[in-house]
Amino acid sequence: MTNLESPLKPLEGHQILGKIRKALHLSQDTHSWEDIRRGLLQGQYQIFQNDDGACITEIVQAPNKRYLNCFIVAGRLPGVMKLHKIVEQHARQQGCEFMVTTARKGWRKVLPLYGWTEDAVVFRKDVYHG
Repeated sequence: MTNLESPLKPLEGHQILGKIRKALHLSQDTHSWEDIRRGLLQGQYQIFQNDDGACITEIVQAPNKRYLNCFIVAGRLPGVMKLHKIVEQHARQQGCEFMVTTARKGWRKVLPLYGWTEDAVVFRKDVYHG
């Protein structure tokens, strides 16, 4: 399910909101829930959800390519993967050539089953404590 016209209404009082907050924390707290909420209301981000999962995306227009970045995934694996087709369809409708995501290592076993390939490895370095 996606509700791009009123993206926050389905989240009110839903348990998935806690899972989204946890995913935001696991993503190094680069965004707060208020940042996501504002982005959803402004149309910068899109949310796809069902009872067991949620995916928050953004369309990125680079100089030479347009792509969908799936940057927050939260919930249980079966619920999250049920969203895959609708997210992919949205990417096509928006003129995207591909989708990207940054994920934990465990996704290496799952994503290839849905046509994803591993393109790169992400490294992170704390510039103050590391």
